[in-house]
Amino acid sequence: MKLLILEDNKYRIDKFKEIFKHQELYICDNVLSAFDACLCNEFSVMQIDHDLDNRVWVNSNEENTGYQFIKKLVDNKLQKNCLFYVHSSNPIGANKILNYLLDNNYDGIWLPWHIIVTLI
Repeated sequence: MKLLILEDNKYRIDKFKEIFKHQELYICDNVLSAFDACLCNEFSVMQIDHDLDNRVWVNSNEENTGYQFIKKLVDNKLQKNCLFYVHSSNPIGANKILNYLLDNNYDGIWLPWHIIVTLI
C-alpha cells in the first residue's frame, strides 16, 4: 500500500514510520512537495496534518497548511480513490479539510493525533 503523510513534526513522523513500517511511505512537510508527489503517484491512503511549519492553530487561509494542500488536490481532481485521514489536533482546520473533501465527494475521516497515539 502506498501512503502519503503530510506532517512536519519529527516525533509524529517517527511514529508514522513505526506504524506503517511495511508500507511504501512518502513523507512531505509542505504543500508543494505533497502536491508534486500526488502528480506522480496514486496513493491508497493519506495522513494529513493541518498546521505546518512548526506552527499551531494556523488559519486555513494561510499558505502551507493541510487545508491549502487538500484544496489544491481536490480542485485539480487528483487522488479520487484515496482515503484521507486528517490527524490534525486543530479542530477548526481539521473540519475545514474534512468538509472540503466530503463536499467534493472524496472519502475522509478526522482521527486526531491524540487518538492515534492511544491506539498504538
